Order: sequence, then C-alpha cells, then structure tokens
Amino acid sequence: MKILVADDEKEVVDILKEYLEEKGLSADVAFDGKETLNLIKTNNYDIAFIDENMPELSGLEIVEFIKQNNLNVKTVILTGYPAIDESISRAVGADEFLEKPVNLDQIAKIIEKFRKKQKEEENGGTEC
Repeated sequence: MKILVADDEKEVVDILKEYLEEKGLSADVAFDGKETLNLIKTNNYDIAFIDENMPELSGLEIVEFIKQNNLNVKTVILTGYPAIDESISRAVGADEFLEKPVNLDQIAKIIEKFRKKQKEEENGGTEC
C-alpha cells in the first residue's frame, strides 16, 4: 500500500511515519496543503492521512479535490477539533475521521479495513 501522511505538525508526521515503517509500510510526507496536493497529483496513493487544518490548503479542500477528480484514494481527516469538524469532513467525502492525538491502534484498524476493501475490489467484490 502506498500511503501519504500530511500534517503541519512535524511530531505527528514523525510518529505516523515511524509507526507505518514498523508495520512494513512506507509513507510519503507533506507539511502543508500545497505540498500535499502536489504529491496527490503525481502519485497513486491508497490512503492519505490528512490534517484538516494546514497552511496553504486545508485538508477538506484536498479531500474535495480527490473526490471531484475521482481519484481512488481513501482519505482520513485528522483534527484537533472533533466536535466541529466531523460532520464537515463527512460532507466533503472523507472516508474516515480521527481525532488528535492520533491513536495508533485506530490507524492500524483503518489500514486493515482499507486493505480488506482493496482486496475485495481486486477480486471483483466476490469475497464474503
């Protein structure tokens, strides 16, 4: 799986990248919305973990771009403002929503969920 981690907080990016590498996965990283959008335009990611509030472009604007362009990227919005942002994130089409600080067990469950969906799609949706 190809994963993107986008957050303007270096600590969050470092934690997620290290965790993914420990799980045998690799991840590209971005620290602002413009850099995130450029990476999404030039790479085929399976999952993008995107901070809702970044400089240049918000995570919500990036999710809107992904959905409007029918890119096959599962999106997970990360935010420190869960009460305000979950319904907005769902409205723009985010696949998942996580509160900061991120829970690594939740990250693992989301990756496994998306991995299972990906396998089902590759097999024509015939798995039960």
